[in-house]
Amino acid sequence: MASSNAAESRYFQLHGLRSKTPEALNRSLREAISELRETLYGPSAEELTVPEQELLEASGARIAERRGAGDPLLGYATTFAALLETSLTPAEAAARLGVTPTRVRQLIAQRALRAFRIERNLRIPLFQFQERGLLPNVARVNAALSGDLDPVSLWRWYSTPDPDLETDAGPLSPLAWLQSGRDLKPVIAIARQL
Repeated sequence: MASSNAAESRYFQLHGLRSKTPEALNRSLREAISELRETLYGPSAEELTVPEQELLEASGARIAERRGAGDPLLGYATTFAALLETSLTPAEAAARLGVTPTRVRQLIAQRALRAFRIERNLRIPLFQFQERGLLPNVARVNAALSGDLDPVSLWRWYSTPDPDLETDAGPLSPLAWLQSGRDLKPVIAIARQL
């Protein structure tokens, strides 16, 4: 363990950096991302011509920036980071499912399991699993979903309440619907529309 810490420190020194604790790194990353709005984005109205601005305003669209409005890039980045941090490798997924890593790759190829690549490594979002095994019917829903959903869009779809999944307590997300063991047909129907 000490040799890996020394190697890590040496790596950072060679690149003109110093090693930080995960907490300090997260704090620095949060600060850097919060500055992106000011450094990458100007007011969005500046990107439009005057006639375009007038047309949008006449139609009732608000083109002025709202103070305190969330930054969509920051929301996407933090959601992706959380998905990456909690995702499983094929070997970890295999252990959870009681199968081989090869079988996990087959499930991914069949779209029964959704995964994404970071460089050349497969990562499998954890929300598809129970303590042991897959969430009931998640393989069938995954197969019905469009194959081109990125991990954040996939998570947002699964975790956002849908008005078509109405209960006495209000609408459920597809994930909550599956977890409750309700009829699969409405979720499949919604999945096929994406």
